[in-house]
Amino acid sequence: MGKFILCAGALAKEPLHFVLTDTCVYSLEELEYYLYHNIYTITMDTFDDTFFRWVEVELNRPDLSQKWLSILQEKKDLKELIVSILTSTDYFGKLEIEKIIKIIDRINGLSPIQRRKIEADNCLKYGDFDKALQVYKDILVSDDASVLSAKEYGNIIHNVGVIHAQSRSFERAEREFVRAYSLNQEEESLKEYLWLLLLQNKEKAFLQAVLEYNVSEEKVWEYREMFRQMLVDAEKTREYRKIKDLPALKDSGKVGDYYYAIDTMIFNWKQQYKHGMEQG
Repeated sequence: MGKFILCAGALAKEPLHFVLTDTCVYSLEELEYYLYHNIYTITMDTFDDTFFRWVEVELNRPDLSQKWLSILQEKKDLKELIVSILTSTDYFGKLEIEKIIKIIDRINGLSPIQRRKIEADNCLKYGDFDKALQVYKDILVSDDASVLSAKEYGNIIHNVGVIHAQSRSFERAEREFVRAYSLNQEEESLKEYLWLLLLQNKEKAFLQAVLEYNVSEEKVWEYREMFRQMLVDAEKTREYRKIKDLPALKDSGKVGDYYYAIDTMIFNWKQQYKHGMEQG
């Protein structure tokens, strides 16, 4: 869990695995810690048969399993269920519980499309690109999409572009970043479009885009320098150290090495500029 947690109850032999974040918990205290710190990822689907079976069998708490199952089935109240779980031990104090209740109330006050976007954003954040892409697409074609501002709509398209870049669908990613920028007018969308061109060694297209979007010389230098630094960081990795010329790799028939290098670049791109890539 990344933090020392003193557990007073039973420890499970087999953990409860949260697939989205690839996290395992072994006790009630760890379960509470996880829910508290990942509240935006928690939905009704989190509490499936596997969850209740784990509480009953692995933690030997059939009383809690039945209590929480009743809340889910009879009241269908996610807030009450989460609060009940968080108060099942003394791990969190009153102020912390009050804080999480306010967050849950804030989430409940969001529109359905806003909650769906949070779901997609979390899938993107934790690497479930297929699900994130599907949810984003559902949002964009839904009737509720009409309530989105141009900026909000563009930001979703931006994230679709990120997913395509992650999956090496570069031409599709280019189109999405351009489309996103036309709507949200966010520098991040334009910047990542330009980075993508540099990543593919499309110097001519890069220069044309600089002229088309009236990018200042200062910004061009800044984007090139940031991109150069990403290359430097990528080259520091043991696997990438010998890779100097991506196009040459592909042209020489070393397609596997070429795509591995691309993957390494995108990983560094995502890690270093994650906030910019995932538009709110």
